[in-house]
Amino acid sequence: MVDRWMLSRVATQVRAAEAALTSYQFADHATALYDLAWRDFCDWYLEAIKPTVGASTAQRAVLAHALEAIVRALHPTMPYVTEVIFERLRTIKTAPIQGVTMIASRKANLLCSAGWPEFGDALIDPAAELAFDRVRTLVTAIREVRAQYNVPPKRQITLHLPDVKQTAAVEDGVGDDAAHALVRTLAGVGTITTQAAKISVAFAFDGAEWRLSDLTDAVDAASERTRLTKAIADLDKSIATLDGRLSNPGYADKAPAHMVQQTRDQLNKAKAERDAAKNTLEQFA
Repeated sequence: MVDRWMLSRVATQVRAAEAALTSYQFADHATALYDLAWRDFCDWYLEAIKPTVGASTAQRAVLAHALEAIVRALHPTMPYVTEVIFERLRTIKTAPIQGVTMIASRKANLLCSAGWPEFGDALIDPAAELAFDRVRTLVTAIREVRAQYNVPPKRQITLHLPDVKQTAAVEDGVGDDAAHALVRTLAGVGTITTQAAKISVAFAFDGAEWRLSDLTDAVDAASERTRLTKAIADLDKSIATLDGRLSNPGYADKAPAHMVQQTRDQLNKAKAERDAAKNTLEQFA
């Protein structure tokens, strides 16, 4: 799934960058490729494949093709840096990937004379992009909990799945083996289980309550009650503010639709986080 996602993202963003160049929108070209290179490739893909790339020739081919395509597409914006990187990339031999075309340099093996990367329509995979984005959202939520509790980066924690009837996330791919492997790698999760824990921390994801345990060797109940009580109070204030904004006809009727929807989404997220915090507080009553 992660390889299909990466190829789809490269194909989509390289096409967006090409369209931007064609219409002389140089800022859009740079933005599309920055997001692809920095966020998708470096932040997520490289981290996701660390446990598997050494043993998978197919994955190494995806890695090499994705990186070379990014470097080729970045060349108009970063000619000197990409030219130096290409000197090494062009010597790496991997299996071909059907649908990916990168014409070799026409002169002196220079990137400036190499072809623009081309990707077939079959490589654009909305299902893989949606599935990975759901995993990424879940991993981000887990990382936020780890940060709140100052969990050491190397500590392996336990993720407790909700009842599958409570959430579509499990049914839509977050609950399969490939997704679990990614969550373990990217979020520092050692165990994924459906069993409840005596002491755990709740967080909201996809409209359901998920839980984490083994965040620390021992929990200071008094400190945790204080922290959760403050968090609930802050969330209550946010909910009241968002409710008031949506109840104001001047905002709800006149503001752009996307802003109103964004406010509704923020309100639903705040309510879910407050409910999760209240449920966790009950454990320390």
